[in-house]
Amino acid sequence: MKILISILVLLFLSGCVHKMQVVNFETGTVLDAEYNKANRMVTVVMPNGEVLTGQYSPVSNASFSIGNTFGSTTAYSGISNATAYGSSTSYAVTSGGASNAYALLRSNTSKLMMEVIVQYSEWNGHGFGEARTNDEQRFKVQF
Repeated sequence: MKILISILVLLFLSGCVHKMQVVNFETGTVLDAEYNKANRMVTVVMPNGEVLTGQYSPVSNASFSIGNTFGSTTAYSGISNATAYGSSTSYAVTSGGASNAYALLRSNTSKLMMEVIVQYSEWNGHGFGEARTNDEQRFKVQF
């Protein structure tokens, strides 16, 4: 009887682990990644073998942004003027309910961290989003 219960528990827990596709936006490198619905843990293996882990948190009624946005301005001083310009692409995921999640993954061997922001369907569990590391790598996430 104990063996049967152990097998059922293992089958249940193995059904909670799902693969994620994490792709470097510049190089196209696909990382090995997965998330576990039972304990909300996310694991990503970097190309050099470094493992990043962390727990995701479902969030609602929040707005996230990845990147910086700059504008332009003109300043007048007496008869001279100066104009400054700047621009950057801003990537955003806006939430509208409980179908969003945030995770901060960390390495146990270095200072490398990854921030993951995703939007997903509560009906089928599939979703998409973005991730970036503190060394400025950008990734697209799909699951």
